[in-house]
Amino acid sequence: MNFKIGKLKIAAVFMCSLIAAGSFTYVSNHNYSDVHAKTIEDLEDEIAANDEEIARLEEEMAGIDSEIANAEYEQSLLLQKIDVQTENLNIINTKIDDINVKISDAEEKIEKLEIDIQNKQEDVDVGLEQFKERLRAMYITGNDSLASALVGATDFYDMLSRVELISQIAQHDDELVTTLRTQLEQLEEAQTLLAIEKENLNEDLEEQKTYQAEFQATIEDLNADYQASAQFTADLEAEKNAKQSDIDQYEKDSAAMDAEIEKIYELARQQAAEEEARKEAERLAAEAAAKEEEEEEDYYYEDDSDDDYYEEEEEDDYYEEDSGGSFSGSLSWPVPGHYVISSYYGSRWGSFHQGIDIADGNTNGAGVAAAAGGTVVSVVTGCPHDYAKDSSCGCGGGYGNYIQISHGDGTSTFYAHLGSVYVSYGQSVSAGEIIGSVGSTGWSTGPHLHFEVLVGGSAVDPTSYLY
Repeated sequence: MNFKIGKLKIAAVFMCSLIAAGSFTYVSNHNYSDVHAKTIEDLEDEIAANDEEIARLEEEMAGIDSEIANAEYEQSLLLQKIDVQTENLNIINTKIDDINVKISDAEEKIEKLEIDIQNKQEDVDVGLEQFKERLRAMYITGNDSLASALVGATDFYDMLSRVELISQIAQHDDELVTTLRTQLEQLEEAQTLLAIEKENLNEDLEEQKTYQAEFQATIEDLNADYQASAQFTADLEAEKNAKQSDIDQYEKDSAAMDAEIEKIYELARQQAAEEEARKEAERLAAEAAAKEEEEEEDYYYEDDSDDDYYEEEEEDDYYEEDSGGSFSGSLSWPVPGHYVISSYYGSRWGSFHQGIDIADGNTNGAGVAAAAGGTVVSVVTGCPHDYAKDSSCGCGGGYGNYIQISHGDGTSTFYAHLGSVYVSYGQSVSAGEIIGSVGSTGWSTGPHLHFEVLVGGSAVDPTSYLY
């Protein structure tokens, strides 16, 4: 029988090596720091909702594009109207310039006529004054011109000559004054006509200025309408850009959730592969154990003379294999005051349970203590599903909120399904320090602590290390 134990130990070592080969992926799962707070169905529902929102935003953007096109068409019409009114305004400005030139010419002519009239009036005044002087002289002499002429004549011919001379002088004075008056009247008439022309030009000028003001006001109104339409277009462009930013964010979120779904599937594939490896290891170990049991029985009946030797060798090997390093039997209980183990390390429900579950019906919310001093090397928080469930919520790869502590010599401890976590990554903790509380997060049928011990990255039976 001692030989049988030795053979079984060899098979057990072989099985453990196979299990350890699949445990590296398991350890990497514990180090996965993302929090899967939602199920695949939740993520797919959110992606579908994002797609609907993107479709709605794209439809609204198409409407905005139509509004922008209408506004730009309106702006092109306004620019055409502005061009027409500007051309009209230029024509009016040209007319005003021409009128101003004509008014200036008329003013110059009027000014010249006024000078001519003034000079002509002076000539008339001089002629009248000379005529008056002759009359005054004739009056002073006491004789009229004819009497003087007759009295002073030496003969009849001389008298006739004097009468003719007086008549010619009178006629000359009369013609001179008449001519001057006629010229004066003509100048005044020309001045009147120029004044009328100037007045008409001024009236035309005022009329053109009225048109000018109207065209200018119309252009200003059209420019204001154009600026308002351009601002409306800019606002639409800003709204369109904002909606495009929302679409980009929805697409980014959906891509992140797609990646999250792929991570969950990858985790599931890893767990399935680990489970398959464990099952294969158990099958091979069982076959090896059965085969060696048959060989042992055959050998036992053939020769058992060396029982003492094999017994001594087996005992030495047993203690060597089961030593577990410096932490053997030195880990403190992780849930003080609650000592019921509801599920042990080993095969369970067609799979392999790599730790122990601690639950006595009153553990919910109980403090979870560090089994030994060390450093927090992995922590996952944020799982909101703290209640009993018959399937995984996806958080923490099925472990919900969890903590892993390295104790510095290749040994680490793992605490899962926590309701609360009180430590953070990289934090140093002491043995017995409360690091969290018992909960039911992840794939948990009720409040309990799932506790594991890992040596060299491989899970071992925690009961061999607890005291």
